Parts: sequence; structure tokens; C-alpha cells
Amino acid sequence: MNLRHGSSQSLDSARTGALMRRMGRLDSIDDLRVFDAIMRAGSLSGAAQELDVSLTVVSKRLKRLEAQLGVRLLQRTTRQLGLTEEGQEFLGRCRMALDAIQAAEEVCGDGASGVVRVTATAGFAQRQIAPRLPRFLARHPDISVQILTSDDVLDLVERRIDVAMRQAPLADSRLIARAFVPDARVLCASPAYLAKAGTPRDPFDLAGHACLTVGDPAPSQWRLWRGEESVEIPIRSVAGGNDGEICHVGALADLGIAMKAAWDVADDVRTGRLVRILPDWWGGTDRWVRIVYPARLHQPRRVRAFIAFMEDEMTTSLAESADLGLFEAAALAKLQPRIDAVRRRPEPKLAEPRLAEPGLAEAKPA
Repeated sequence: MNLRHGSSQSLDSARTGALMRRMGRLDSIDDLRVFDAIMRAGSLSGAAQELDVSLTVVSKRLKRLEAQLGVRLLQRTTRQLGLTEEGQEFLGRCRMALDAIQAAEEVCGDGASGVVRVTATAGFAQRQIAPRLPRFLARHPDISVQILTSDDVLDLVERRIDVAMRQAPLADSRLIARAFVPDARVLCASPAYLAKAGTPRDPFDLAGHACLTVGDPAPSQWRLWRGEESVEIPIRSVAGGNDGEICHVGALADLGIAMKAAWDVADDVRTGRLVRILPDWWGGTDRWVRIVYPARLHQPRRVRAFIAFMEDEMTTSLAESADLGLFEAAALAKLQPRIDAVRRRPEPKLAEPRLAEPGLAEAKPA
């Protein structure tokens, strides 16, 4: 048994070594980028669309890469695309090489460039990321941002995602997570709804109100916290679903009371479109949105720039919202050093735009 196992390991090592030696003789880095794009997109046509080249170009470059390596990387059928054993080994090495090349290009260049791939829930992306992109892109004109919205916890390494904004606990040891934004829930409703139905003065008053809920099936109670004290309140859900945006829009449309993340409704409370009710009570305590990214020896400059920008922007927003009473005092205290540092920092200058570097050699036909 041991001899056979050792022999198998030797064969695997020899095969890997041969593959890596062939990799050193490849003609074009763009072939690696095409292969990586195929695996991220899940198809040749998806890679062609992402890279803005023709399907013929993608197919030719894949065939050339396989010919130079002397192995088949993909198993192609009419319905699906899968990696061969050699392809699985090569994909990891390919991505390590692309990361190293990107880092080297940035060190040699005079600024950050490239694509930052970000994932977040639709609500966070719409409310917190997208409105800030004009300022980020003005400072970093050679960076572009691609946002993937999902309520699922995506595999950042497999999907080649640079940054995630997550509310779920971190379970992947390949990732780094930092507390980013307080995520405690607050109760809110529109002035028109409260004028019609009255303002709750006690948590148990919620039983007589129309509530907007998240979940399938809809929850029949809410748990609220005030310090160490907690209560479970029976509620009547009149509308909701598996997307929190439904509750947000419903609250703005005077349908009832919603329990929403403070960061999600801060602008609405500031402008008076929504009113915070039962301000001493919270839907969960010590909750955080975390900024998550793969652990890398050399973090690309474009990724560092995006993370630093979002942290500064969100810290500034938290400081401006502190007087609204939407964030727990304990959470704001944890962020106070960051808030002070951002307030002392001078306004960054806008970068001068540079001409984009040429991409793949063959352009997409007009």
C-alpha cells in the first residue's frame, strides 16, 4: 500500500513538473488570461463577452495554449465545461502567475490599474458602493470595477473575486476579514404611515401594526434587544419576501414598519423619508458587515486602493450619521480611531487619466 501510494505521488510530482516546465515556454500571457476568463465565466462565449473579443479568438487561444502545454485542459461537451486533472492543476498555477504579473506591473508602473471584482448583496451594492464609484474612478481612472450582487456566500478564490462585503461569519481560512460597518437592525416607518397608524411607544405595540418582513416563510415574531434585555414580539407581516429591498421600498411607500440595517436607511432617516421608532431597541447587537478578501502575499494595488477608499468613505458616512442615533454607541466607539484618522486626512487629489494599455492582440470584430 505504501509503495503504491509513494509511486502515485512520484507520478503526480513528475506530471506537475513537466507541466510547469512547458508553462515556462508559453508565448503569450494573454493565453493565460483567456483560460482564466473561461473558467470564471463558465464558458468560451462568456469569456469572449468579458474580454470583449470574438468567440473565435477565445477558441484559438485555448487551442494554442493546450498545444503548447501538450495536454488537454478542458473537457468540452454540448452542455457543460469541465477541467481535466491537468487543467485543475494548471488553473491554480495560472492564477498564481497572473497575480504575480499584475503585482509586478503595478510595482513598475506609476499607479493602480486593472479590474477590481467585488461582490455584495444587491442592497449594499446599490446603497453603498454604486453611489461612491464616481469618486473612486475619478481618483483612479485606470481602474474599473465589476460588481457581482448575490445573497449567497460566493467562493472568492474560485470566482476570482477581489473583495466581498459580507454579513455572514467567515469560515474560509484562505480569506481575511475586517469589521467594516455596524450592521445592527433598527425599526423605521414613513411619516405618513405613523400619522395614520400611530407611533409605537413600547415593543409590544408592534403587534397591532403592519410589519414588513424578510424571510420565506414570513416570520411571525421579531426579537429586539435593549442592552442585555431581549424580548420576542409577535408581529403581523403584511408584505415581504426573501429580498430586504422589498421591505425598504414598502416602508417608503407607507405600507408599514420595517426592520432594516442602519446603513441601509441612514440617508432616508437623515432626509425625513423614514423615521426611526423605538430608538432604545435594536434588532440584534454587535453585528457587522465585514470587508473580506483573499489572503495574498502581494495584494494588487488596485485592490488595496479600493479597500482603502471604501473604508474611508464608510467611516466618513458613519461619522456624519452618528447624531441620528442609528448606530450602537459600542460600535461607534470601536470605530472612533478610524473616524478620527479620516477626519484628519487631507482630501485626495484627482489622478490624471492615462491611456489604457492594449488588451488582447486580436480585437473583436465590429
